[in-house]
Amino acid sequence: MKKKIIVLIVAALLVGGGCFVAYKKGLFKGGSKSVDSSAEVYVMTLDEIMGANSSYSSDVFMGVVEGQETSSVTKSTERELDTIYVSEGDTVEEGTPLFSYKTDNLEAENVQYGFDIEGFNLSIQEYNDDITKKQKELDKITGDTDEDKDKKEALANEIAGLNTDIQIAQNNIDQTNAKIEENNKKINNSVVKSSVSGVVTKIADDTNPYTTDGSFITILGASEMRVKGQINEQNVWAINVDEPVTLRSRVDASQTWTGVITKIDTESKQENTDSMYSYGGSSENSSTKYPFYITLDDSEGLMMGQHVYVELGKTDAPEMDFSDGTYIYEYYISYEEDGTPFLWVEDGNRLAKQTIELGDYYEEQMVYSVSGIDHDTKIAYPMDDYKEGMKTVSGQEV
Repeated sequence: MKKKIIVLIVAALLVGGGCFVAYKKGLFKGGSKSVDSSAEVYVMTLDEIMGANSSYSSDVFMGVVEGQETSSVTKSTERELDTIYVSEGDTVEEGTPLFSYKTDNLEAENVQYGFDIEGFNLSIQEYNDDITKKQKELDKITGDTDEDKDKKEALANEIAGLNTDIQIAQNNIDQTNAKIEENNKKINNSVVKSSVSGVVTKIADDTNPYTTDGSFITILGASEMRVKGQINEQNVWAINVDEPVTLRSRVDASQTWTGVITKIDTESKQENTDSMYSYGGSSENSSTKYPFYITLDDSEGLMMGQHVYVELGKTDAPEMDFSDGTYIYEYYISYEEDGTPFLWVEDGNRLAKQTIELGDYYEEQMVYSVSGIDHDTKIAYPMDDYKEGMKTVSGQEV
């Protein structure tokens, strides 16, 4: 009996390639132009990719679990960094220390400020002593001659000047106390903590620059999970906001979760020719893709980056029989500079390029018929920093 291959719509993947491409250094290590020689590239057989052994129907999409929010932590340019407590890929809880500032200079400033205040207080005491003396002199003048009047006026002016000096000194004390209070706040808050639970996806440094918004540390929130999928413009009408869905594990069909489609983002369209899913593809077959999002009723048992099947109610999307040949989703296909299509495949536990020939294209399913590979060929999801000879690993997907 002919086997039906699922008509799947590809999910959006997490930064770094998600579970299609999993480095053993961690799922959330960002793609870097310099390749770690110890990294291992995740590969799957063509049958596993195309779902040849699945019994799901055509109204099935593919999704990936991600965080509801991304938290960006900035670092003051006026303060010196002391210690970074986390690394990329670390899981943190709300309140986990991320990094700290040095406080030596602030503490030294406060000591100096203390000396300054002591000096201002001594000056105030001297001014008050002078006022007392001059006031006594002023009180002794009882005559009403011109000389007496001149002395009284001079003493009164001196006393007024001293009172002004006291006010200035007191103002300096108030300003210095404010500086001490500000420094104490910085000292008490020298350890910056995470405001969310999640996974550290980026830490900026000289080789890993700050993001455009000035973020120093980026955390993908895990307190609330959602599922992100992607659908093309031919099928976007087939799903609806508030439509209930069932999510099913790709490795254990008995594991399911429920949720509701809460957003179909038709404002954030992506063209095939430059999206992360289209490593190649002719312009005549390009189409617009839209992300959609599912809010989960319960995320227990799910993991960040996990890929799941998204089962909808009955749609009119066509079910096709691909059992009569060899097929691959277009987003697995890469292209040489001369336009020659190829796949990243496993060859002796090492990554290699495999040239293929493209046949018919099925736009609604985003699938090409191909030659040059077989159903047991192990294939990697393409990334810009792949090099031939990298280690490969296959196994059960999270």
